[in-house]
Amino acid sequence: MFNKITRCFNIALLTFTIGVGASNQARADYFVWQDVDTGVSLSFPDTWKVVSNKSADDVITVMPESGRAHAACRIRTRDDARYSIYPVHYSADIQKIAYNMDFWNNYLHEYTDYEIHNIQVGAGLGRGYAGYALAEYEGAVQGPYMHRRALMFASLYNDRAYILECSSHADAFGMWKKIFLSIATSMNFEKADHEIYTGHYRNYLADPRIEFKGDEGENVIVY
Repeated sequence: MFNKITRCFNIALLTFTIGVGASNQARADYFVWQDVDTGVSLSFPDTWKVVSNKSADDVITVMPESGRAHAACRIRTRDDARYSIYPVHYSADIQKIAYNMDFWNNYLHEYTDYEIHNIQVGAGLGRGYAGYALAEYEGAVQGPYMHRRALMFASLYNDRAYILECSSHADAFGMWKKIFLSIATSMNFEKADHEIYTGHYRNYLADPRIEFKGDEGENVIVY
């Protein structure tokens, strides 16, 4: 299964160093990863590793190399062209409609005894708008079945839903939350939508005039 992941996904062996504080003594190295098929990318600590995916729609699952809390983050993608007819400037409103409480209830149905603690709209994930949820459930991402606490983001971008789910044993969630949010902040998508609603046209108003005349020079039309 892991060989399949390495064939399908381009895990960049590029690392970068973040200096923390003026003395630059605290250092953290990160792996930068990008999916060659969807273009989604994220970074994660070099003390984490890529593991086998659990579900068919998972594109990557990462977790620390050790730890009893079995912390893990995974990205899932699903085609969603329901709203492709609408212009891009409706994206924020579409996000609120498509990825609301009903979505999170359906999503969490694959787990046992789930409980949603918080849902927020108007968040962001990469280049897209996103919904956010905080929940607990009984289940397993990698490792044993346990009571887990998860933070999750869902974003619809370019007719594809991207779902980031980061979770750990519920009792250890506070220890991992900062890293989970760091991974979420690093996540991004390949650019598909232009910032200007109608694209970026050249300045056609600066073009020279075009004149059309009749056979005898009458009826001049200027564009």
